[in-house]
Amino acid sequence: MRNPWVHDDVPDGAGSGYDGPVRLLAAFMWGTLALGVGGFVLLSGAGVVDLADGGSLGAVVTGVVAALALALVLPILLKLLAISRALALLAFLGTGAAVGRFVIAREPERFRALLDARDALTENAGALGDLFETVDAVSPTAVGAATAAVDGALAAVLALPAA
Repeated sequence: MRNPWVHDDVPDGAGSGYDGPVRLLAAFMWGTLALGVGGFVLLSGAGVVDLADGGSLGAVVTGVVAALALALVLPILLKLLAISRALALLAFLGTGAAVGRFVIAREPERFRALLDARDALTENAGALGDLFETVDAVSPTAVGAATAAVDGALAAVLALPAA
């Protein structure tokens, strides 16, 4: 019986080690890690991240741990993708849920602020909808006036003698 979750088009050298594009991915991941650590050192040295303040350090630690978790799971997801798309999708969704739950548990005040900002944006969207309705109501008159102005300007430019 054929397993519908496993692809038949898995290459023969899929388990042969770190060859080809995987080396590029590893270089990208190490470079990203080096940039992250260097950025943290520069930000803390410049005073943007205050190491004495537990809140900003906690936010940085949360971001670094979440980014590291996502970076470490990426090669596993790519390996699973070569075996089974459905399995890779389930692993991706599980990883996203776990990392998201970790970030929300560590930074609940940021998400409360995002929810408050969302409510404010919803109110502003209503005002923006009213503006669009007003523009739609005025647009036939405005388009007719703009068309007449452009036609007049073109006629004036074309009436000038060429030098």
